[in-house]
Amino acid sequence: MSGFTLLEAIVALTIVGLTLVPVMSFLVNATQQISVAADSNQRAAAQRTALAYIETMNPLTEPVGKADLSEKVSLRWVSTALAEPNSQARLGARLGAYRIGFFLVTVTVLRESVEWFSFEVRKIGYQPLASPMMPGTSP
Repeated sequence: MSGFTLLEAIVALTIVGLTLVPVMSFLVNATQQISVAADSNQRAAAQRTALAYIETMNPLTEPVGKADLSEKVSLRWVSTALAEPNSQARLGARLGAYRIGFFLVTVTVLRESVEWFSFEVRKIGYQPLASPMMPGTSP
């Protein structure tokens, strides 16, 4: 008589079942790790893009603002003065014809209009004074 008996079939199914449990657990864990890595990569790319945008921003002339980085990702920022800008020209100083201040810029990155993460950057804000008097020039 050839073929499997019922007992042999049950033993074979048990062995297959016991083998599939760790494999399925591994697959679920690997899928979760891939998802975490993908989110981390997206966040790093968004942070690099936000930093590149903030690098061009002047906190003295744009203390608060919002910008779209893509269809799904946008950013907003708020600047707080750490050192108040000067209000008048400083004759003899290299940058005497400019208002200069030191700012802490808090940047919030939003994904699909929901806050995703935030970070802080220190920036110098500058603005030309209305009528600078440069040494050696006449009015």
